[in-house]
Amino acid sequence: MFRIRDGKAPTGHDGFVPLRAMVERLHERGSPGDAATTDRRVLPRRLGPDQMAGWWRNPSSCDVEGIDTEDSPIYSVPLSISGRKRRALSRIAVIAEKEESDRIRKVLADSFTADELERMAEGPSLIVETEPRLRGCTGYYVRRQDGIPVPRIVLEEGTTPDGIVHEAVHHLRAMDGRTAFPTKGAVLDGRYGRMDKASRDEIFRREESETVAETVARTWPDPVESGYYSSIPGADPRAAYLRDQEIISGSRALKGRAAVRAAQENYARSSISRAIISANRRPRR
Repeated sequence: MFRIRDGKAPTGHDGFVPLRAMVERLHERGSPGDAATTDRRVLPRRLGPDQMAGWWRNPSSCDVEGIDTEDSPIYSVPLSISGRKRRALSRIAVIAEKEESDRIRKVLADSFTADELERMAEGPSLIVETEPRLRGCTGYYVRRQDGIPVPRIVLEEGTTPDGIVHEAVHHLRAMDGRTAFPTKGAVLDGRYGRMDKASRDEIFRREESETVAETVARTWPDPVESGYYSSIPGADPRAAYLRDQEIISGSRALKGRAAVRAAQENYARSSISRAIISANRRPRR
């Protein structure tokens, strides 16, 4: 999250407006669809807040090189993905090296239907970014809330499909209204922060364990199971994960309503439903 002062763009350590800040602004005030064409007026990518002021006020007024121009790598989708899935994914920003970006988009295309991807790209569309190394986890989801107008997924580089899909399921659940968190129009309700710790922990536990179950339903057996399987008392994490693969989806990769139904109907029998999960600790895979 970037601090905006007096409506001006933030400044990075190098004196220029940070790339992610520009992408967030485009999603908040403009449209990722701007990258489908290139405006006659194109600003250089590396500018300070004063030189960026016009675009910052109205991202549709012109383009920024590599951000909302048609050659922008941030909205590039592999040629192997076509049709509605391609159009939906072209509205989701992925800030990563090209090979990693292509891999993430292919995982999303394989794990969700076109309807689901379109839902995930609605409103201030999703931003996905990667970091070389994360502390204590391999990914996390930042949901829309007061002061955070654009939803965001952060992944550790090289995270396996299970980890990518897990964070995307969090976003889809928020957009569908299925999340355990109290929300209004996919935005976190302010009353969550006023709840007592026990209530917040229970919401967090439900959200994470239900998300793990749906992720299992959507993915083939992964070489690295969710770290939350280490939180099941008396269970071997790998054995518990493979058991859930069989119980929830028959070790198949489902999509759409079939995936949601399999997770919901088999959750009570799953191993992950017994996990002891706290908001204070995010396990690594």
